[in-house]
Amino acid sequence: MMEVSTLTNVAFWGASTMTLGFALIVVTQRDVFRAAIALAGSFLGVGILYFVLSAEFVGVVQILVYVGAISVLMAFAVMFIQDVTAGSRPVQGRLVGATMGALILAAVAFTAVNTEWSTMDDITDPIAVAALTEGYVEIGTGDDTTVAITAPAETTELVIENGGVLVDSTGAVGVLLVREYVLAFEIIGLLLVAALIGGLLLMRNPGPGSEAAAEAKEDADAETVGSEASV
Repeated sequence: MMEVSTLTNVAFWGASTMTLGFALIVVTQRDVFRAAIALAGSFLGVGILYFVLSAEFVGVVQILVYVGAISVLMAFAVMFIQDVTAGSRPVQGRLVGATMGALILAAVAFTAVNTEWSTMDDITDPIAVAALTEGYVEIGTGDDTTVAITAPAETTELVIENGGVLVDSTGAVGVLLVREYVLAFEIIGLLLVAALIGGLLLMRNPGPGSEAAAEAKEDADAETVGSEASV
């Protein structure tokens, strides 16, 4: 049986509250700059959750890439955009978006309530506990592979020693990213770049009916009238 300390539970619920709280600020704050800062806080909460779940490598990547790069880039981008505090323009389809969000939230809540979740304390198999903490060995090859805590002393089959999943999974994650999931990893990177560029273009090029466009037209008309008056 694996016991979870009280400090781990406190850290998990604290990081979860931090992530959800900052995410709520992101979707309710009209100031784009403050929303970007809150988004960085939400990303930081997700990174802390990875550390609590013993996924240190993913947690470090989350903090370096999302908190230290993407969030800072977004903050600097909105600083160079006029009328940052004015917020985004009203968009059509709010009712449809609110309906879809409510349906997704209901589906997630239904799944969470009706799923039989297991805790670390429910793990009683000694081999499973060793695979998570101390380490385990794989004996044999192909479909005849068996898993044990230690290999027999006089075995002639292939023996592969593995560390505990919760001790050090960095190597396994790295191998999966550059081998089996390298295509998905690169596609996700392209999608993030495309989304960032698209968001900046939408913010930099407001539509003809927006307040920024109306102010720009008024300034241009005022300059034209001033030049005509001087002539």
